[in-house]
Amino acid sequence: MKNKITPLKVQITSKKYILNGTLVRKYKQCGRNNCRCYEDKKYWHGPYWIWTRKENGKTVTKTLNKEQAVLVKRAIAEMKKVKLLIEKWKIQSFIAIEKL
Repeated sequence: MKNKITPLKVQITSKKYILNGTLVRKYKQCGRNNCRCYEDKKYWHGPYWIWTRKENGKTVTKTLNKEQAVLVKRAIAEMKKVKLLIEKWKIQSFIAIEKL
């Protein structure tokens, strides 16, 4: 069974960044009465990239710049792949143990 688990381990460890959470793009009003965003939604400021995740049971929110947002988006996608690989690893582990 080793040869079915080893490729999964290699795929998992080949990931550069992995992160949990959600990344959203938001536009906002600034709140000043004399700003054009006050009158029309199409002039709202942004985009602002907001990354939200859980840390120690608490929601943590961070505003990112565009470069960070690109990396975080990629890292979140990679984490989803890692979770699927871990599930496959668990299945292969169960199969291997069952055969003993």
